[in-house]
Amino acid sequence: MVGEVAARRLPPSWIGHLLVFGLLVAMAAGWFFIQARQSQQGFVADMEEHARLLSDAVALQARGAVLAQDAIDSILTDLLGSSARFVDYLDGIEPFSEEELSAFATQAGLSMIRVIGPGRRIQGSPGGRDEVGPGCALLQRLIPVSDTQTLMFGVPRARTDGCVLVGLDSRGLDRLKAAVGLTRALENLATLPGVLAVEMEGEPNATLARAGGVGTPSVRIRRQAGGRLVAEALTPVDGGKLVLVMDADRLVEQHRRIWLEFAGFLLVLVVTGGLGTWLLYRHQQAHDRQLRAYERQLSQQREEAGLGRAAAGIAHEIRNPLNAMAMGLQRLQMEADGLDQGQQRLLSVVLEALRRTNDTVGGLLDYARAYRPRREPVRLDQLIGEQLSLYRQRIRDLDVHLTEQLARSTKVRGDPDLLRQVLDNLLRNALDALPAGGRFEIGLSSRNEGARLTMTNDGLQLAPEALARILEPWFTTKTDGTGLGLAISLRIIQAHGGQLLVDSPSPGRLRVDVLLPD
Repeated sequence: MVGEVAARRLPPSWIGHLLVFGLLVAMAAGWFFIQARQSQQGFVADMEEHARLLSDAVALQARGAVLAQDAIDSILTDLLGSSARFVDYLDGIEPFSEEELSAFATQAGLSMIRVIGPGRRIQGSPGGRDEVGPGCALLQRLIPVSDTQTLMFGVPRARTDGCVLVGLDSRGLDRLKAAVGLTRALENLATLPGVLAVEMEGEPNATLARAGGVGTPSVRIRRQAGGRLVAEALTPVDGGKLVLVMDADRLVEQHRRIWLEFAGFLLVLVVTGGLGTWLLYRHQQAHDRQLRAYERQLSQQREEAGLGRAAAGIAHEIRNPLNAMAMGLQRLQMEADGLDQGQQRLLSVVLEALRRTNDTVGGLLDYARAYRPRREPVRLDQLIGEQLSLYRQRIRDLDVHLTEQLARSTKVRGDPDLLRQVLDNLLRNALDALPAGGRFEIGLSSRNEGARLTMTNDGLQLAPEALARILEPWFTTKTDGTGLGLAISLRIIQAHGGQLLVDSPSPGRLRVDVLLPD
C-alpha cells in the first residue's frame, strides 16, 4: 500500500515553484526587451523631430540666403546701373580724362570706371590699377571677376555707341554672403550639443528654397568604426539632402539603465525564487520525512498489533500446558520421596527450564502490549536511589567502583512503575556485564525540556557494528537471557515521549542515555 501511495505521489512542489519562477524570469526579460525597444523607438522619434527642426533651420537659412542674395543683387544692380548712367551723362557733357575718371571712382567708392566709345577707351581706377574684364558684350547684369575680386556692371551709352562699365570691390560682399549663406549655417549647426557632423549632399535649388521644400527625415541607428553608437538623420532640403550625425549617448544610457534595472530585478527574482524553492524543498523533505515516519509508525503499530495477537495466542496455547507441567512436576517432586539424587536434579532442571520458558512468554507479552503510561510527577533522583539500594549488596560483592552524580529534585511526568521497570532492567544488565572491580557511573541532570539519565559501565564485549543491534528484540549476549529487556525498556521510554540511546565512549565501555521530557 505504501508503494502504491508513493507511485501515485505528485511531482515535488518545488519543481513547480522553480518552473513558475523561470516563467516569471522569461516574462520579465520579455517586458524589459519591449521597454528597450520602446526606448529606442522614442529616441528615434525624438531624433526625427530634432532633425526636422534642424532641417527647418537649414531651409530657413537657405531661403534667407537666397532672399539676401536677390536683395543684394537688386541693390547692386540699381546702384551700379545708376552710377554707370551718371558717368555716361557727365562724359556726354564733357569727356572725362583718366585722372578725372579715377578721382570720380574714388569719390563714388568704385574700384574702376571704364568708358568705351567709338575710337575711344578710357579707364579710371584708384591706385592706377588696370582692371581687366569684359567689354560691351555683357551688359545690364552683374559680372563677377574673380581674379581681381571685382563685381562689374555695364550699361550701353545713351548718345553714342559703346558702353560704360563700373566695378565694385566684391570682398565685403563675399563676406556678407558667407555670413548669411548655407555654409555658415551648417557650421553653426555642427556646434550644437549632440550634433557630431553636418553636411549637405547636393546643391539646394533656389526655386525650392523660395518655396521652403523640406522633406520627412529618416533616422537610423548605427555604430561607427570606433564603436560609438550614433543616430544618422537624412532629410531632403530644397532639392539637396541634409545629413545630420548625432550622438546616441542618451539612448545608450537609457539602455544601460533599463538593463541594470532588469539585472537588479532578475537578481532579486532569482534570490527570492531560489530561497522560496529551497524553503519549499526543505518543507517537502520534512513532509516526506513525516510521511515516512508516519508510515513506519503505522507499519510498527500493525506489526505490534500482529505481535500482540500472536503473543496472546502463544500465552494461551503455551502457558496453560506449561502451568500444568510445572504443577505436575512440583507435586511429583514433593510426593516422590523414593527418587534418588539424579532424578531429583533432573526434576529441578526441568522445573527451571519451565520457569525460563514461562519468563520468555511473559517477556513476549510485555514487549507486545501497548504501553499507556500514567502522567504524574515523579522524583527521578529518589526513584533511582530506591532502585539502586536493591543492588547495593551485589555492588559490594563485585567490588564495583560506583560513582553517583544525581541532581536533587529532578522531576519528570511519567508512570513510576514503568520507569522503575526500566531502571531495574538497566541496572541488572549493567551489573551482569560488569567484571569484578569494574567501574560503574550513574549521572542524572536536569534540562530545560526534561531530564537526562546516563549509565556507563565496563564489560562491553560487542563489536562496534553489533552495538546498534543491542536494542533489537531477541538480541542478547547472555546464555540465560531472552533479549527483550532493553527492547521493552525502549518501548516504555518511547511511550513517555523520550529517547534511549546507546554508544561506546571508549573500548570495553557501554554508555546508555535516557532522555525524558518534562
